[in-house]
Amino acid sequence: MKRFNVESIFPLIALIILTYALAMSFFGMPPLGKFLDPFIGVVQNEAADSSLKGISKYSVTAPVNVFYDNRGVPHIFAENTEDLYFAQGYVTASLRLWQMDFISYAAAGRLSEIVNEGLLDYDRTQRRIGMLESAKSALALMQQDTTTINAIRAYTKGVNAYISQLGYRQWPLEYKVLNYPPEPWTELKTVLVMKNMGNMLSGYEEDFNMTNLMLSMGEQQFNKYFPGIVPDISPIVKEKGGRPNPALAFEKKPTYLNSAFVSSGTLLNANTWNPQLGSNSWVLSGKKTKTGYPILCNDPHLNFSMPAIWLEMQLSAPGMNVYGVCVPGSPAVIIGFNEHIAWGITNGCDDVKDWYKLKITNDYRKYEMDGQWINLPYRIEVIKRRNRAPFYDTVYQTIQGPVVYSGSFTGSNGTQANHALRWSLHIPSNEVLTYIKLNRAQNYQDYRDAIKNYSCPVLNFSYADKAGNIAVNHQGAIAVKWPGQGRFVLDGTTREHLYTANIPSDSLPQEHNPADGILFSANQHPTDNNYPYYYNGYYAENRANRIRQLLEHTDSANVQSMMKMQLDNVSYFSAETLPVLLQYMQGRQLSVQGQRALDSMQHWKATYTLNDNMALLYNLWWKRIKDYTWDEFHSFSFQSRVPDDHILLAMLRHEPDNDYFDQQLSNVHEDAGDVVYAAFKDAIELRDSIAAKRGGPQWGNYNQVSMGHMLNISKLGVRKQPSAGAPDAIDAVSATWGPSWRMIVQLGERPQAWGIYPGGESGNPGSRYYDNFVTDWNKGSYYPLQFFISATEAGKNTTRKWILK
Repeated sequence: MKRFNVESIFPLIALIILTYALAMSFFGMPPLGKFLDPFIGVVQNEAADSSLKGISKYSVTAPVNVFYDNRGVPHIFAENTEDLYFAQGYVTASLRLWQMDFISYAAAGRLSEIVNEGLLDYDRTQRRIGMLESAKSALALMQQDTTTINAIRAYTKGVNAYISQLGYRQWPLEYKVLNYPPEPWTELKTVLVMKNMGNMLSGYEEDFNMTNLMLSMGEQQFNKYFPGIVPDISPIVKEKGGRPNPALAFEKKPTYLNSAFVSSGTLLNANTWNPQLGSNSWVLSGKKTKTGYPILCNDPHLNFSMPAIWLEMQLSAPGMNVYGVCVPGSPAVIIGFNEHIAWGITNGCDDVKDWYKLKITNDYRKYEMDGQWINLPYRIEVIKRRNRAPFYDTVYQTIQGPVVYSGSFTGSNGTQANHALRWSLHIPSNEVLTYIKLNRAQNYQDYRDAIKNYSCPVLNFSYADKAGNIAVNHQGAIAVKWPGQGRFVLDGTTREHLYTANIPSDSLPQEHNPADGILFSANQHPTDNNYPYYYNGYYAENRANRIRQLLEHTDSANVQSMMKMQLDNVSYFSAETLPVLLQYMQGRQLSVQGQRALDSMQHWKATYTLNDNMALLYNLWWKRIKDYTWDEFHSFSFQSRVPDDHILLAMLRHEPDNDYFDQQLSNVHEDAGDVVYAAFKDAIELRDSIAAKRGGPQWGNYNQVSMGHMLNISKLGVRKQPSAGAPDAIDAVSATWGPSWRMIVQLGERPQAWGIYPGGESGNPGSRYYDNFVTDWNKGSYYPLQFFISATEAGKNTTRKWILK
């Protein structure tokens, strides 16, 4: 008998251990065997473009033709709307499945199901602010409308048809990285995706901050430095006649607001939501264009991400042929045009979140209302956790809204504990129907019928049609409030602080076919102070002022001039401020280097182009002026924002001896001139330090754009691209947010359109269509949008075709 070689067993044991190890998941990592398998693992995502080839057979009632153009944009032609939305769901999933699925998890507060640690507080917050409950109630409403629910159901079937054919090999990369499988799409997931967009655009509020400022500063000082309407505005709609509404000009301190109600010493963290997320949109009537037909321009400003927020697409069925961008996870086109009309959207920026201070018993069984203690209802949220037992969270619900933070979950600092949140996002609404109807609209009446369904967040809809009509509507659920209601923390112990009605639809700010032939919205105030209703929000005037300035001098506009305007890099505010600052610098002693810089600044045109040498110095200069002026606000016991830049400019012009210019820690008394002078010298040193690190003072070296992957995997994002633009310019490019979709539509017998977004059609990092638009977008280029009238025309002008039978 042959003797057994003991040494030969060690390689065998090692192979068994390695095989076992590769098949197992450790520390939240995917099983490396599957992940690295050359036949099914991550390498298969390198060149996968399954969306652009093959024939699939699924339950559509008639053949659906999907044509892909040279940029990978799908053009879907179906014989009925049910098949169309089925195909849209299927094609969207083939391009962006993980992205839309991940957003639904995030919106619902389910991230702990797919990530081992660190996201429980996030999930609890999402549940407690009411995202999941809001989506459920909205879905119940949508199910009552046949048009809406049929579209969502067909879309859901299409997504699931795509998911059903996937094996591990075809999983999008992120599923492999996080090691979890795609789950079936649901109607609720579609609503969650839309609610996520609503949260992104309406999530900002400053009730606690404004309350503390009013108590700390007093009524007169508060209104001077934090007025409801700042100087130099270009409202979306100018009220014709009428008297000024005093509530919009001066807000009295509510009688209930005193130190006994809320302590002015409460600590506050800075709000992480970005109030500058906005957009530009304008429309010119035929009297202002070369062709005699209207032109509509839109560029919504959102956070940059990879995959990109938008997905470009054409949808065509009997009675509808529309082109534009969609939100992956929801049917219909959100911004776009058809053969008859074009529309764009910008954020309305109204404050639609209000906080109510409650009185709750220690055992959280009752809360006070109108002098009586009433039962405090609650629900149990089950938050599933990966590889751990579920977490059971108790969420209390008042007549005002959910109690987001309580004794068991106080949030980041306890400030908002035992306050109820009232938010228009909680009101059941059917925004999906708005876009379905807009896609089919043929005239102004159809447009009005579509947007009447829109509720939250408040949006500005811009409109144009080939018959020559133009319009703008500040649309959404805006509560009728008494002056100051909702700007400050409200008393949750009385029903008197509850609002019960919204501003009637026909009284919302709107304009139709103005005499001057121009309409625009850029997150500015929707009205001047003649508007009869009180409202408040987070409005930005600088881009609107520049748009007004350019449009008022525009005649015979064409597509090229509108492209130039969308890429305009002049800051209206910087141009207004610079002469005032230079006046203060006259006669000041500077070093040779400082004098050279000041001489150059005299000729600066407030431009934020890629190679501009003065923009960085100006920005640092203005920032230091703000730091010096508002140092008093840093001494507050709460986190406070400082007054609007327009307030500081007015002080520089008219109040050079204002006490705020005096430095708290200085032994001498400073005025505006001293602040401007000291800030300029500081800015030169800072500019030189930054220039040494970044390779020069050119603006593009400082304004570097990044588009991070949603999982923060650096290799899957686009990092630090030198870019032109600035937050206050029309081309509002910043480090992590800016124009997420640029679109220009020239209407006529046949619409012509151009557009681009920072990203690509595919969500697969291995695809050539993942980020192929980014470079052209950053250069300011546009793509012609290939709008085909028929499937026959599409077949003649595209090279790739996919058929769903």
